[in-house]
Amino acid sequence: MFLSPWEAARLAEGLTRAGNLTVFAGDLLLPGLPVQLDFHFQLGPHSSAHWHGLLTDGKLFLDTPRGALDQNNRESLTATLEYVEEKTAVNLVFVNFQLARSDRGDLFRAFSYLGFEVVRPDHPSLPPWEDVIFMVCPLERDCCPELA
Repeated sequence: MFLSPWEAARLAEGLTRAGNLTVFAGDLLLPGLPVQLDFHFQLGPHSSAHWHGLLTDGKLFLDTPRGALDQNNRESLTATLEYVEEKTAVNLVFVNFQLARSDRGDLFRAFSYLGFEVVRPDHPSLPPWEDVIFMVCPLERDCCPELA
């Protein structure tokens, strides 16, 4: 199981909230099938940051939005990673971005600072996408019996 029983029940309802973060989930059809997760972080009364994700086999894949290095988006990523670490049994978080992005050097540095490392394109966990860079961050799990 990759979600706690409480979290699976909340996500089955379609959303859960943690502070300024709202998590929307796609259909939880059968165990083992990927689940689409959307993380919306409220920046102010009229704006939010959005991280689109796919949860599968203990791994979360996040698409890196435009403006990811803006202060508010960094805060939204931190909130998303904290949520994933505290409320799910995800072991690996992958972020991806297009190779052609003009800010890719800054993204490398920012994600590396957060503990992410570049993943080889032929890594067995990755989808066969071309011109996309993946970075991964393992989540440290001391002991989480409630997430097992």
